[in-house]
Amino acid sequence: MVILWGLAPLVIHELAHYVAALLRGSRIRFEFSLGRLGPVPVPRWTWRWPETSAGKLRFICQAGFLAELGLVPFLPSPYAVVALLHFAAYPWYAGESSDFKGMV
Repeated sequence: MVILWGLAPLVIHELAHYVAALLRGSRIRFEFSLGRLGPVPVPRWTWRWPETSAGKLRFICQAGFLAELGLVPFLPSPYAVVALLHFAAYPWYAGESSDFKGMV
C-alpha cells in the first residue's frame, strides 16, 4: 500500500501533462531518464515538449503539479507527503527536463 501512495502522485503528475497536451491539440511521448539529487540518481519519466505556442506549453507544464497538488486535500496523508516532497525536491533533480522551465 505504501508503494501505491508513493507512486500515485507521480502517475497523476505525468497523466495530467498527457491530458493537458491532448486538450491543447498536442501529443507528448514519455521516456525514462535519470535525474540527480546530489550524488543519488533519481529515476523519472520525462516528456519532450511539443512544437506549440508558449501559452499551450505553459498550460501543459503547469498541469502536472496543479493536478498532483490539487488532489492533496482529497486523498490520504501518505499521498500528501509524497506529493509535497516531490514538489519540494523537483527543482533539485529535474535538471534540463524541468517543467518549471516551460512555466515562465
